[in-house]
Amino acid sequence: MRPIALFALIILGSTGTLAQGRAPASVAARSAARSAAASLDCRACHTAVTPTKEAPALAACPRLQVKGYHAVAEAPVAITLGKAGAKYGLVKFEHRAHAHMAETGKGCNGCHHYDQARPIQKCKNCHAVSRRREDLSKPDLKAAMHRQCLDCHLDWNPKGACSTCHQTKASAVAGAADKATPPKPKTTVAAPQKIVYETAAKEGKSVTFFHADHTQRFALACADCHQQQACRACHDSKRAGADNAVLTVKTAKGLTDEQAHARCTTCHANDACATCHKVMPTPAIGFDHGRRTGFPLNRFHAPLTCKQCHTAPGAYGRVAADCESCHKGWQAKFDHAKAGLVLDEQHTGADCVGCHEDKAFRATPVCTSCHTDKTWPTHKPGKTMARPAARK
Repeated sequence: MRPIALFALIILGSTGTLAQGRAPASVAARSAARSAAASLDCRACHTAVTPTKEAPALAACPRLQVKGYHAVAEAPVAITLGKAGAKYGLVKFEHRAHAHMAETGKGCNGCHHYDQARPIQKCKNCHAVSRRREDLSKPDLKAAMHRQCLDCHLDWNPKGACSTCHQTKASAVAGAADKATPPKPKTTVAAPQKIVYETAAKEGKSVTFFHADHTQRFALACADCHQQQACRACHDSKRAGADNAVLTVKTAKGLTDEQAHARCTTCHANDACATCHKVMPTPAIGFDHGRRTGFPLNRFHAPLTCKQCHTAPGAYGRVAADCESCHKGWQAKFDHAKAGLVLDEQHTGADCVGCHEDKAFRATPVCTSCHTDKTWPTHKPGKTMARPAARK
């Protein structure tokens, strides 16, 4: 019995030794898992301190709150997608144009959904190139890229063919020498000059919105007004090639006053209703600076955008009307010939206020402060000439 008992003890000892040899790996794995879990902050994904299975208190996905770390100006003008010689040809993607449009919707994460910081990863780092993949819940590369494009392009062009984006073999050969040149848009829709809204207001049902003024003179970006709207709201294929100078639109029903005026109150919160609401559409061309502010713009100021003078953020406020407020030290550098008059030797070194009292440069010049026998315009202090064209 002793030999058998001794043999049994040896077996048990060996088994224990093997078990003890495997234990550290298991313990290390569990310890690493606990350490990783402890380093995570539950509040990054949960709004409650102690979420449960029944009440997970899930927060909005953090990536949807990220505005993006790249400025639109950093985006490449165009990139080429696909492989040369593929069945359907390459796709020249106008990246910067889409980056501008992304500001009106989901932002950069509409495409770069988990990756907006530097460096931007390639799609194939997450999406398998082959259609044979282990995780069927994640689309392969081809499916992912088509899904990104078709979500918007089918709304704009439901009958769009593959050639809308993909190069044909003939165009691929012709454009092989210049792959960096972005493609010209196949269909364009001109922005309207103004939009006439037919509202449900009891008084002043017509609201005329001068779209061209807001985009050109006021220099507003599309994203300043348009947020979370379908592409078709602006890019309607039925309007392509048509005269869209004036559009007539019926406002949506069932909106509260706050919802109906949300996009306008940022700048027009203190304006009276009658400023926009009229009985009939407003026939005026657009914003008249002289009529609205009492300061008519001359030929040098008229081509400027509002932001070039009204530099303060937010709604445009009143700025000082004197030249010095924008043009520091302008008198020492001013070329009087720009006003259509080349001063003679006697007046070249004269101070501006000697002729333009109180710096009223729009008023008639005064000669009597220095001359008892001179008057304007009989005695001009120099030679008249044609005014140079204003720079745009």
